[in-house]
Amino acid sequence: MVELSSRHEGDRIVIELYPGDPIELGDLSSSFAALARMYERHYRQDGGAAPKLYVTKLETGSVLMEIAPYAMIMGTLSVMDGAIIVADFTSRLWRGVAAFSGSPAESTWIEPPSPEDARDIKEFTTPLLGKKGSALGIKHARYEKTDGKRRVVVEYNFTESELNRAAINIDKALESPFLSDNEASSVPREQIKREVMLFMDQANRGPGKERGRTGDRAIIPDIYDKPLPVYFRKSFQNLKSQITREVNPMTSAFVVDVHVQYIGDEPEPRGYVVTDIHEVIPADDNP
Repeated sequence: MVELSSRHEGDRIVIELYPGDPIELGDLSSSFAALARMYERHYRQDGGAAPKLYVTKLETGSVLMEIAPYAMIMGTLSVMDGAIIVADFTSRLWRGVAAFSGSPAESTWIEPPSPEDARDIKEFTTPLLGKKGSALGIKHARYEKTDGKRRVVVEYNFTESELNRAAINIDKALESPFLSDNEASSVPREQIKREVMLFMDQANRGPGKERGRTGDRAIIPDIYDKPLPVYFRKSFQNLKSQITREVNPMTSAFVVDVHVQYIGDEPEPRGYVVTDIHEVIPADDNP
């Protein structure tokens, strides 16, 4: 018998399905299976089994699940220190839906997922499609070791119309001969960079954007020496305000975590998504 070794603290993927109507059980199980396939596809280590996703909590009212990555260690199923994996998979799932759910202008900066991921994203959202009032919530949450309370690190939400639009656009994309020719390529077109120095080149007065056209541009010398569009992950911390609230963003430096976005096989990045700000360095403190 396999034992389950768990701890309450740690990072979780929180999935909230608001179907609007009853969900057929087969659709729900197929949805979960698609999520598991997508996860295993990206986090399987060479020659080994992927750390699997396990449901650690269920709630009623809607279909709400907390999911954590586990791995088999000496015959015992143990929760991983999965902060990076949870952050990356949560972002990957959001970007997979967002690449197809917005207007063309909003989606141009998001690298579309591989055909395999696109199919699984469509399957994952199937229980919500065509249902009035349906919605999808995706969160990266963290239970703190000190008090055991859950803190939402980042949250994404999709409405009924966005989910339906994504499904239609995925079907159209999968019919494309160009996309079919590239089915063998499932290499992700983004990189996670942690604690790099960011300098704003241009900052508008409005709130930070998650997608679409933005006037915010920044340089990260360790990655690329030219200014690129910069987006801000929706967060309880209000990341954009940390840059513009108390310091001059044009003369200060910021230590950040970012997702670096690429398009196709191009070697040069197209933009950054700021996921966390570790330190704000005012101009007087810069060497």
